[in-house]
Amino acid sequence: MRKILSTIILVSAAMLPTGCGSSQTDDAENSGAETEDSIMPDDDLEITELDKVPLPCTKEALSAAWKQIGTVDIKKGKSLDYKQNTPSLFISTDLDDDKRPEILLRGEQPYAAIFTFVKDSLHLITFVDYPQTGISITQDGVIVRSGSNRDGSFISQFIRLKNSRTAATGATVETFTIKNNEVVSEGIEYMLQNDSTITKVSKEEYQKVAPTQTGTYIEDIDGWEDFRKP
Repeated sequence: MRKILSTIILVSAAMLPTGCGSSQTDDAENSGAETEDSIMPDDDLEITELDKVPLPCTKEALSAAWKQIGTVDIKKGKSLDYKQNTPSLFISTDLDDDKRPEILLRGEQPYAAIFTFVKDSLHLITFVDYPQTGISITQDGVIVRSGSNRDGSFISQFIRLKNSRTAATGATVETFTIKNNEVVSEGIEYMLQNDSTITKVSKEEYQKVAPTQTGTYIEDIDGWEDFRKP
């Protein structure tokens, strides 16, 4: 398991706009670790390659949109300070093949964000809000956020885009406990989000729309460009 996730927020539903000018069972008690149906990913992930497209707006506009990102650590009551952190790497690509770019931005750990560009404006799709959060991209352009919560659960959220908007998003939560000094899965909950409503669904319903790939973590994707260069 590559990453640990402290919490998860389905931020994709809001698609927060920012101006840009023109330019994620008990029966296994004696098996050792997770159950047969465990959603914990393997370490051997497929390699995602992203085709680059021209940056659709200025770096100044991207930097301004980045500095508007904010989230709150509920347990500590503290916000991450995107205003004091600056982007250092970027990839401009088209995740959903709609001829409109998405921009992946990275800064100092844990800062990272993904924007899409529609009607001359940047829109936030998702962002990294904790040092332990992992974001990956599948070969068919689905965004996945995943990792382990401090309470022992494993969370995986997916965001599927269509026409540069969120077409589907959902999450799985697998709960673990310690039994006889071994980590044992207590089961998985499946959730899908429609508009602002998160609904628990069956495994079959979830699998109809969820990606089948685990994806490549963004830091392992090739082709990052220096955001600070002219």
